[in-house]
Amino acid sequence: MAKFTLIIRPQPDADRDVDWLNRYGVPSIASPVMIGAPVLSTSLAHDLGNPEDFTGIIFTSRHAVDAVAKAANASAWIPKPAFVVGSATAAAAKQAGFQNIIIGSGGGAGLVEPIRQAVANTDHVNPQKANLLWPSAREISFDMTAALHRHNVAVQRLSAYQMTANANFTPPVRAALSKNCISAVIAMSPRSIQILRANMGAAGLGSARNKIDLIAGSDAIAAAAGDGWNHIYTARNPRRSRLLAIAVLRHRRFDLA
Repeated sequence: MAKFTLIIRPQPDADRDVDWLNRYGVPSIASPVMIGAPVLSTSLAHDLGNPEDFTGIIFTSRHAVDAVAKAANASAWIPKPAFVVGSATAAAAKQAGFQNIIIGSGGGAGLVEPIRQAVANTDHVNPQKANLLWPSAREISFDMTAALHRHNVAVQRLSAYQMTANANFTPPVRAALSKNCISAVIAMSPRSIQILRANMGAAGLGSARNKIDLIAGSDAIAAAAGDGWNHIYTARNPRRSRLLAIAVLRHRRFDLA
């Protein structure tokens, strides 16, 4: 019986990762443990503030891009430099109309240096204290405001969306867990792996962890996962490409043995 790698990211990223792994011969299945929902008003223009007061915008999720794209004054934000985490968020920003897109890697922390460099380069041409808008999730795992404050870059955080826990497993995922057919899970945030662990316990499937390898994006994620897993692989850099590559190598070494 096939051994599956479980993807727990929100949609549409979950299906995107499943498709990528399937192309490399890794049977994969998605069961998102969180669902994105906006928390701002319908118009959003008042919530976002005056674009003229900001020198750029930070996107650490495609959900934030979607929120800004729905704003009544979205067109006024489009010319601003957009600092984004990862290729998926960059693609969402490009689709929304942003053209000056600076991509970081490795989660929110991976954006600090690109932002610092961009601000330093801009200061030579047009000296102006940087003031960036950060439409974030209601709950965050990395504080961009504090990180950039150390570099004299002002960041105004605005809770634009929230990730709510999804307690339901799809029938195929529940069946695969009950039959110990899930051999690995990829976790890209501490909260996501905590929700998965809680969901498995609530479904009476907690013991399945000892048959599952955890591929964690950071030490913090591995710590949040707790014990009881068959093995924990921790990526040196929390890039999506690195985590998926680990999943491919692990599958070829162990699932096909």
